[in-house]
Amino acid sequence: MASIFDIDDEEEESQILQRLHVSGLPPKAPHILEVNWRPPPLGCLKVNTDGAAFGSPGLAGCAGFFRTCKGFVKGCFAIPLGVCFAFEAELAAADYAIDYA
Repeated sequence: MASIFDIDDEEEESQILQRLHVSGLPPKAPHILEVNWRPPPLGCLKVNTDGAAFGSPGLAGCAGFFRTCKGFVKGCFAIPLGVCFAFEAELAAADYAIDYA
């Protein structure tokens, strides 16, 4: 007796994927914009922050990294925020970064 984990026939595999409504092709990637990180001046730290919410409003969190001019991480934070809007999570990330600096 064969299991679905032991499929040697491509046609059989294709039929299983069709029954499960699984496309064999991945979705087209969205437009990707490359962004280069620039270091802060010598003797300074740079903070990169982000906040996000899963929904509008939804469960949210924020995080940030403090880096030296050579790119080494000197500190970081990640904080769950509960339910809020994405822009509130972004503002919370900036606020926490200022507090920690």
